[in-house]
Amino acid sequence: MTNPLIDLLSEAWTTGSAMSTEQATKLAPADFPSAYRVQQKVAEALNWFDETGPKFWKLGGPKGGSTGAGVTDSLVRQVPGGTPVQLFSDDACNFTALEVELAVRLGRTLEPGCTLADACSAVAEVYLAIEVCDLRAENWQELPLTYRLADQQMSRGFLLMGKPIAGWKDELKQIAPAISINDTLISEGLLTHPLDHPLAALPWLANLSVALYGTPLTAGTVIATGTWAGMHLLAPGDHFRVAVDGFDRVNVTLDAEAEGSTAVRFLDAFKQTN
Repeated sequence: MTNPLIDLLSEAWTTGSAMSTEQATKLAPADFPSAYRVQQKVAEALNWFDETGPKFWKLGGPKGGSTGAGVTDSLVRQVPGGTPVQLFSDDACNFTALEVELAVRLGRTLEPGCTLADACSAVAEVYLAIEVCDLRAENWQELPLTYRLADQQMSRGFLLMGKPIAGWKDELKQIAPAISINDTLISEGLLTHPLDHPLAALPWLANLSVALYGTPLTAGTVIATGTWAGMHLLAPGDHFRVAVDGFDRVNVTLDAEAEGSTAVRFLDAFKQTN
């Protein structure tokens, strides 16, 4: 017997359709282990990973806890430093929102049982990353956490912005992103990660990777470590800017074209053409 949620999520990635709130609520997994099984089966249906499992992971979840999702390489874009990015409303299933994160690329494998100190020493590069959030169902605020986790933990794709920093530096335990939408400054000042340390969940993720895909976090794997300043919903025409010391500036628009911008669409890799 097939799980209708797996079928509907797989269809949403290939058609851009969104489930109703009622449908998504009814089909929400009973618990987090069931939600992870849905993630796995959707990835399998869409041929996202080979036998070595995900090479990109996203972390998130409620304060004090951790959840994760494997991300296919097709949903990750590396953007040259200083290059504006143009996103598109018609690339969304439901909405477009952005999160400011740090993403780390591992220089060596992290096995189950590793420690935070192991995770810090394993980091080869640190990127300023922008997660593009979306959901394959309407009214995300009303949906159970288990549905949101099953639905790729509310992700559409990732932008790795500019040149990375080499290795992990303890001063990155706190950052001070200046975030603005249009001419309104919406965040500034020193922030602490919701888990206190941005890499705190990597030992947990090493265990999850083996549990779900039978493989540890291998060298070259990239992990987006979760938002520092919440999720920021964009409307057509909005201009999103971020400045963080040590990283290239971020300049993202929704629908509006900026001079020298690169156009990014995530769902074109999956949408079926008739």
